[in-house]
Amino acid sequence: MKKIISTISLMILCLGMLCAKEITISVGAGENWKQKREPQVAIWLEDTEGNYIKTLYVTERASHKSWIMGPKEGRPESLPVWYHASKFKPSKNAIPDIKLDAVTSATPKGGIIFNAELENKTYVLKAEFNTSFDYNDFYTKKKSGVNGQPSVVYEAVIPADFNDSSKEIRLEFAGTGSLDGSDGIIHKDSTGLTTALTIVKLIAVVGK
Repeated sequence: MKKIISTISLMILCLGMLCAKEITISVGAGENWKQKREPQVAIWLEDTEGNYIKTLYVTERASHKSWIMGPKEGRPESLPVWYHASKFKPSKNAIPDIKLDAVTSATPKGGIIFNAELENKTYVLKAEFNTSFDYNDFYTKKKSGVNGQPSVVYEAVIPADFNDSSKEIRLEFAGTGSLDGSDGIIHKDSTGLTTALTIVKLIAVVGK
C-alpha cells in the first residue's frame, strides 16, 4: 500500500513539473538608471484578458511605502499601473487587498535579473519603471509634481510553450502610467518623454 501511495505521489510530482516552466527575466540598466536616485520597478503577470495574476518583482520602497518625506497617501503616481492592477494600496497605513508574494529588493545599481516559475499557460508580462524628479522641458516641476515624467510600461506575451533557453522574448514599450496616479490605464501617448525612455536598455525573458 505504501509503495502504491509513493508511486502516485511521484506521478503527481512529475505531472506538476510538466505543468510548470522556469524563466529568467533580465532588466538591463539604461543611461537614465540613476546612481543617486534609482527607479522604482514592478514586474507582474496578467492573463490575455488583462486580469492581474501575480507580482514577480517590486522594489522595496514601492511595496513598503517608505517614501522619504512622502505624504500619508503614499506615492500612487510612482507605479500607477501596477498599484491599480494589483490593488496594492500605496498609502502608508492601508492594508493591501493582496498578499504580496514577490521578489523585493532595493533597486540594484546595475539592473535586475531573477528567475520565476510559471504554469504552462499564456501570460502577458508587464514591467513598470519610474524615476522621481525626472523633469524635462515638457514635464516641468510646476506641471508634473514629484514625478517629472510619468512611469513607463513595457509588455510582452509569454506563450504557453515557451521553455527554450535558446530563444528570447523582449518586452516592448506599451505606454505611460497616469501622471498623478489617479488611474491604472496605460496611456499610449508618449509625447514629451525623453530620459524616461532610457531608464532601461532592454527587458528580456528566456526559458530554462
